[in-house]
Amino acid sequence: MKKIVFIVMSVAFLFMALYTGWMVLGKRVSSTQVPEQTLSAYQRMDQLSQDIYQLTKEEKYSEAKQSLTELGVLFAETKPPKGLSLEAVNALSDTILKAKRAFAAVEPESDRLLWHALQVRLSIDSLTHERQPLWKNYYNSYKEHINKMILLAAGRKESDFSRTFMQNLQLYQTLKPAFTVSATAQQIEMLYSIYSFLLQETRKAQYNWDAIANALNELNRVVDAIFVGEDTSAFALGMPPESPFLIIALFASVIFTALGYVGWKKYKAEQNLKKKRRREL
Repeated sequence: MKKIVFIVMSVAFLFMALYTGWMVLGKRVSSTQVPEQTLSAYQRMDQLSQDIYQLTKEEKYSEAKQSLTELGVLFAETKPPKGLSLEAVNALSDTILKAKRAFAAVEPESDRLLWHALQVRLSIDSLTHERQPLWKNYYNSYKEHINKMILLAAGRKESDFSRTFMQNLQLYQTLKPAFTVSATAQQIEMLYSIYSFLLQETRKAQYNWDAIANALNELNRVVDAIFVGEDTSAFALGMPPESPFLIIALFASVIFTALGYVGWKKYKAEQNLKKKRRREL
């Protein structure tokens, strides 16, 4: 009876380990990946985006414009990373195009140029630093805006709410192209719908505060999902699903299960042999 229970438990554990390993590997393969042959091109784009932002901060607009032109050509000629959606490709391309138009203006505004340079920097960085993109550093600022809007909505303070909302809207527009790289299509659509609704409400003579409160709660939920995400690996014990240590542990568990069964069989054989010798004596 003990032998049967042990075999059943071993087989069950084996299948569980193999299934979990398959799920982890499947998730890793399906994530956005930069093809090896185009890796150097994306590294160059990342450096160019840094240069554009830094040169713009230093008010070296001519040099920044040249780097932006090179970035646009390189982005158009480079194959998109595997798994990147068409919407994300279009959003990134549109971000670069709008920045080029801003820098080509007859009388460009310094603040506007810096905003475009930052948007380009965050967008390109989201491609080359998938795990720790720069846009995630704005999580606290985003949450502060939302929490402040929730309090102002509860107090029915229209002018203060409208001002805070416009600040948050600008932050959203800054991060929107970078969002498209990591967030799901449903999350992007939810953000667009929420901000469209809130923008319409702030243009009305009388606000619908109950509807605004509901929209802010939904915005809070979506923002948390985008910035923080959810741990889908209940078997990982705190390790990220793509962790190589998790994969090693899974396959090690398979090996140890097999070795344990072999050891148990050897032990039983030795015990049976001892009993047989005792009978012969």
